[in-house]
Amino acid sequence: MLKTVIDYPIFEHFTQNQPPQIPVGSVEENEYWNSFWRFLKEGSNVALVNLSDQQNIFLNHLTTGRKGTTLKIVEKFKKPHKCKFPKDQNIQTVFFLDEKSESDQKKYRTQNGFLFGFGNDYPEVWRRLSLQGKDKVIPVRKNAEKRLESWNRLSDYILPFTDMIIVDNYMFDETLWDYNLFKLIKEFAGKARVKFNLMLVSFSRDGFGPGFESKIKQKLSDLNIACNVSIVIAPSSIKEHDRGVFTNYLRLKSGDSFVYFDKNGKLITKGTEIDFYSMAEPDKFNASREALKNIKHIVTEVSNRKDKANRVFGNIVNKLIS
Repeated sequence: MLKTVIDYPIFEHFTQNQPPQIPVGSVEENEYWNSFWRFLKEGSNVALVNLSDQQNIFLNHLTTGRKGTTLKIVEKFKKPHKCKFPKDQNIQTVFFLDEKSESDQKKYRTQNGFLFGFGNDYPEVWRRLSLQGKDKVIPVRKNAEKRLESWNRLSDYILPFTDMIIVDNYMFDETLWDYNLFKLIKEFAGKARVKFNLMLVSFSRDGFGPGFESKIKQKLSDLNIACNVSIVIAPSSIKEHDRGVFTNYLRLKSGDSFVYFDKNGKLITKGTEIDFYSMAEPDKFNASREALKNIKHIVTEVSNRKDKANRVFGNIVNKLIS
């Protein structure tokens, strides 16, 4: 489950502004409020901070029926020095803080790779996290309506992140990687606020030579992408068949390789759709956790092979599998 740190004043404002039920209240308002309430009650491990002694009936409801999630009451939120969290902070934490200073709000968002909501925008931040109002499945068929026409469309879905893993057995096709792999990474990097850990997991029968790592790093450097990159090349016996992109709060899953476009932007994939999973949904979080366990197994197995010099490149550091 995601971890949520929420200031009591934010919680109080949220509960005091429950919209009237349909048909008096709008469908959108009720969907927003009910989804956020379900998330706080049974979809996240919550730390409620800066609790006052005011009575709130919703606080009593928050403590019961949590379906395996935890609720921790913290008397006072420990504000990190200069708004920058330490390196051991859980990377799948979302913060809803009653921070009044616009300067400190900016510091939180620019100095950390985490998702923050404040009193002036937490409803919109929740909508972004939960993908409310967005298509969670986008077709990639050539003749489909509202199909994915370029990697630029991903920008509406991408949230801040610290760690990223791409799994695809065909992403290293050098004739097409400029239009797919590196376009994809560039879209995500545009939303990164800190230097991030990037792991690329793929397949090759024999691995790659010593110049392969430097070629990838040069490509990333040319695109001004600041990341710590590592590459793991699995043999056929343990390769991952599913294609996916994993970050702190979002998972992308493709029915085919992410090699979608040719140099002219024409669709060449044989896939049918791309799915977007919010980690705010417990079932999607749990499914992603299982997928990441298998990726961790692949990384461990390949790292222990005799031919690892041709299969493991860079320093393997990624908190999504640590």
